[in-house]
Amino acid sequence: MSDATTSKALAVIRRSQGDEDGASLRLQREQVPSLASDLADEYDVVDLGVHTGFSILSRDKDDPRIDDNDEILNAIDRVRAGEYDHVVAWDDSRLARDDFFAEWRRAAASGSAEFAFVAGDVDVDSMEHGVRRTVETAIKREEIKKAREAVNDREQRAMWNSRPPVGLEFDDAREYLVASKQFDTVVDALAMRADGVSYRSIADETGLSRGAIERWVNHVEDRAQSCRDGGTARTLLDAAPDDAIDDYEGDNLSATSGGEAA
Repeated sequence: MSDATTSKALAVIRRSQGDEDGASLRLQREQVPSLASDLADEYDVVDLGVHTGFSILSRDKDDPRIDDNDEILNAIDRVRAGEYDHVVAWDDSRLARDDFFAEWRRAAASGSAEFAFVAGDVDVDSMEHGVRRTVETAIKREEIKKAREAVNDREQRAMWNSRPPVGLEFDDAREYLVASKQFDTVVDALAMRADGVSYRSIADETGLSRGAIERWVNHVEDRAQSCRDGGTARTLLDAAPDDAIDDYEGDNLSATSGGEAA
């Protein structure tokens, strides 16, 4: 708890996704400090903007994590030391999305701080709250595991895992790539680059952005391997500069390369 004459609150602002200037963050930045000022004589703000709320309890070590954020760790230490009378956020999930919330709860208990949420009162000490957080952590961990397994499976079968590049689009099953209306333009751009034409000139001639052309040259093999039919893949690889291709040999690319069973 702060000194006897001055009360103090900690306002924490965070959202998991979206833009830094999105409506959700704007609302938090208005209303969370407002509640903090109603509860205390002064307040500090920890504004993480767009930042994950998950910790090592539901993320891998190398993933972005809230428990790897120095602002959060320092704030928890200050709460534990009794610097604040209140910890204020939009709701309890803004402080943490998994069982890392227990760190906040222990710090608040040690420092005699109370939680306050704009979205409404939450009994963070209840068994129901603890069980809910434990279940949410387990569910999120399982979701991440399944998502990674799905990505690995797609990669092993040369499926495409992100937005299709210009000139290609997903097939009906959204698994492999097929030619789109700008396919011929991409082939022309690759052929021009193979002939030594500058990126700027290719962009002027084809209307493709320089970045799109560079990405095609740098990743043509990966994209060709994810094509539904071998003819599309061969057309791309035949047009590409030789130094953009490591292992391709025209006769070695079967008509089912890119995903169809042999």
